[in-house]
Amino acid sequence: MKKIILALAIISSLQLSSQKHYTKISSSKIDQDRINLSENFIRDYYRKCSNKDYSQFTNFTLDKRLERILYDDYERKCEEVNKNGKIMHLKFNSAYIKDYTKNSDPVELIVFDADLENAPELKYINVWIYRDQNIINNILTSTEKPFSKSKKKNPPFRSGFSR
Repeated sequence: MKKIILALAIISSLQLSSQKHYTKISSSKIDQDRINLSENFIRDYYRKCSNKDYSQFTNFTLDKRLERILYDDYERKCEEVNKNGKIMHLKFNSAYIKDYTKNSDPVELIVFDADLENAPELKYINVWIYRDQNIINNILTSTEKPFSKSKKKNPPFRSGFSR
């Protein structure tokens, strides 16, 4: 009986710890500049897509991998963004740090509550940003906060790599 209880305790603790990929940043430690940068990037990205402006971003530094993925098929990605419609409401929700990057090149996940004109099921716009030089790593529009890999094969909108 003791072996069964011990085995269950070990298995459940492994499952709980394996599901944690991010640590929430307390409100007193959130960098307001990164929040503003993320929000401005989202608004600029949606504005450029709605105006069919496929030029490079001049006010933001993008990760080279994101640039390559974004600019290789910018027009198609903008068509996906435009299907969602305009951003009716965008409000900061929370910020997280990616656990395995804490000691090397920290990446923050900035989550915004969003109301999109044509996609009420999409509730969040998420931006990953490197802490050291405020480099935009990725953007994702989602139905839930992206703390682990999506179970769906085709998420509603993704312009970047899997998290």
